[in-house]
Amino acid sequence: MAQLGFYHNTNECVGCKACIIACKDKNDLPLGEKFRKVYDYAKCDWDVDANGVSVPSNYYSYSVSMACNHCASPACMAVCPVEAIMKRDDGIVYINGDLCIGCSSCITACPFDAPYLSTNSNKSKKCDFCMDYIDEGGVPQCVAACSTRCLSCGDIDELRSKHKGVETLPPIPEDVSTSPSVLFTPSRLHPNCEADGVLTSTEEEITSATI
Repeated sequence: MAQLGFYHNTNECVGCKACIIACKDKNDLPLGEKFRKVYDYAKCDWDVDANGVSVPSNYYSYSVSMACNHCASPACMAVCPVEAIMKRDDGIVYINGDLCIGCSSCITACPFDAPYLSTNSNKSKKCDFCMDYIDEGGVPQCVAACSTRCLSCGDIDELRSKHKGVETLPPIPEDVSTSPSVLFTPSRLHPNCEADGVLTSTEEEITSATI
């Protein structure tokens, strides 16, 4: 059985957030809602040289694009009391809005902060891998819109064979037995992936005027 997943190369990502805009446009998401997020993560220490001048050291900065990981063992699906969350044969995990009762169990269970409760419908929503495009032989809108082609998708086993990468890196939480279908190439500026930086991006809203 195939398992579709995402691959993101932090070395090539410029943090333009085109993936967020394309996703919001495709899914007609209102203000305050987004399926995909871009995290900007950085660190910079300061040393004082022999002349008493402060100079930067141990610095790095990179961006990570992330949505639902379409886990092999999705925690959200396991806790849904009405079985509104389903997993297709190709591994895509999606929410059936007709069945969802908005109990938020999936939101609490997901370690990656993917589902959220829509203020418009009072039901859980999240990335569905643009499964309508997949069924037509296409790719998710976020992948198609990526300006540097740092975001791609495919069978996760094939992506792992093709790319050297890791399944998590700061600030993405580590896997807690859900087996996320995602792969990252760490930044060359921070290859050891130690969690010693800080989030520098703010929750900037993308308005309809900018889409």
